[in-house]
Amino acid sequence: MNNNSGRRELSLALLAGCLLGFSFPPVPTGIFAAVAFVPFFLLLEGVQGYGAAIRRSYVTFFVFNVITLYWTGGFTHGKDPYLMAAGASLLLVHPLFFYVPVAGWIFIRKRFGGLYSLCLFPFLWVSFEYLHSLTEISFPWLTLGNSQTYDLASIQIASLTGVFGISFWLLWLNVAVYLFFSAVSTGRLKFLSVPSAVFAAGILALYLLPGAYGASVLRRAADAAPDSIRVGVVQPNIDPFEKWEQRPDLQLQVLERLTWEVAGKGVDLIIWPETAVPFYILDPRNRPGFETLKREIDSLGIPLLTGIPDIKYYGEGEPAPGSSKVSQDGRRYDNYNSSMLLQPGDPEIQKYAKMILVPFAERVPFSEALSFLNAMQWNFGLGGWGMGSTKTVFHLRGKRFAVDSSKRFLFSNFICYESVYPGFVASFVREGAEFLTVITNDSWWGNTSGAYQHAQFAVLRAVENRRWVVQCANGGISCFVDPFGHLLEPTRMFTQQVLISSVKPERALTFYSAMGDWFAQICLVLSAFSLAAALGSRMYSTIRGR
Repeated sequence: MNNNSGRRELSLALLAGCLLGFSFPPVPTGIFAAVAFVPFFLLLEGVQGYGAAIRRSYVTFFVFNVITLYWTGGFTHGKDPYLMAAGASLLLVHPLFFYVPVAGWIFIRKRFGGLYSLCLFPFLWVSFEYLHSLTEISFPWLTLGNSQTYDLASIQIASLTGVFGISFWLLWLNVAVYLFFSAVSTGRLKFLSVPSAVFAAGILALYLLPGAYGASVLRRAADAAPDSIRVGVVQPNIDPFEKWEQRPDLQLQVLERLTWEVAGKGVDLIIWPETAVPFYILDPRNRPGFETLKREIDSLGIPLLTGIPDIKYYGEGEPAPGSSKVSQDGRRYDNYNSSMLLQPGDPEIQKYAKMILVPFAERVPFSEALSFLNAMQWNFGLGGWGMGSTKTVFHLRGKRFAVDSSKRFLFSNFICYESVYPGFVASFVREGAEFLTVITNDSWWGNTSGAYQHAQFAVLRAVENRRWVVQCANGGISCFVDPFGHLLEPTRMFTQQVLISSVKPERALTFYSAMGDWFAQICLVLSAFSLAAALGSRMYSTIRGR
């Protein structure tokens, strides 16, 4: 390889990685995603070897990951060596995952040629994104459609296809632009000619079509109706690195002071953030602390949803998962990142235990089968969470309707990272959730892109399901998102703040809510069929060549 060729390859790889990275929040330049793969396609033109393809691809996807995920290691504050090691590992290893659809694309290209394989590339990539949202090592944060949350008109198609449909649209734009550029640059299509004008008009139409549909949807958007409920959000801004070591009563005093501020403004539900109560408040040994909080709720007359750590001890002879831990007194137990709903005058405690845990940071993948991996735990007591198994739909009764009244509202709660999973969120809507809540602790990583990305991804969950989303964060960003994706009243990072807004419960299911990830699953089937056809063709050629 000569120097000019090497510089060209590096330039194309860097350009593709930068365009992908800077298409994601918090930068409102999602349009870059419509052309980001064009230099990537140019980079892999004529490449037949898988080794050469992975070397070139890695540079692109490493740059992409660094720009979008630099915050995951907490490098800006350097308070947790394990967090920094995990973040560095993610930046180095995660780019390799993106080679999977590229390898499939090259394999098909070898058998069926460039144009056919390019037309299949959107199907292969969406299939990869869907598969990358499954299993305990899933990490769908960089789903391409997540880049478009500032373009409300174009993302309204998500109510039909989910975020994967947005990815598919962007990938087809990339393919079309690349084909146009390739045809013009090689002289197969004259730039100032009728065919090139028609081609360019087709690309423009493809770009504008979702926006035209979305504009018609947004014109029908309505404000909250009179039967809405008022939700108060409490953002206490407690240092997440100190909360497990500080006195819990001091933290609860902050929360209670802000709660009384909200309570006087006619709200029907108050929300505290993830692990707002920093001890096992439901453990019988902490019964006095629970009774104090319950009396407070009864006095206010307003339900409270709060994040808590929860613990379950396994009795003698009771089967315990291999990932469970052993207490000082020899009992096996699991602890969970959970939430609970307390309602005034109601003895029932409604609970939800987080079901999707951040790989390594919250739970080492497959640790139930490989229990020796449980030695890897995050310093501040947050590693090794147990995995919840029940999809909870909370039943809310407020001060405007008595406990024994038939009037109730249904909602579900997602804890931090879970809100990034579109099919998972939609499954709760199918269970009856009429609005959605997210509690999180996004100040772990400082004032970096992560918190802003997480808040913007809530926009997609709202649009996909046509549900209000209420996000309550410890140190920011808390916000409300209406069913059409308008992000309302976002808080600033590292502020103590309260928010109040009206939320209208919705019962109708969108096509996406009802059908789930149908679009991505179709892409997966077509991709599998194409790969099988390419494999069959190769085997046939090999047999005939003998």
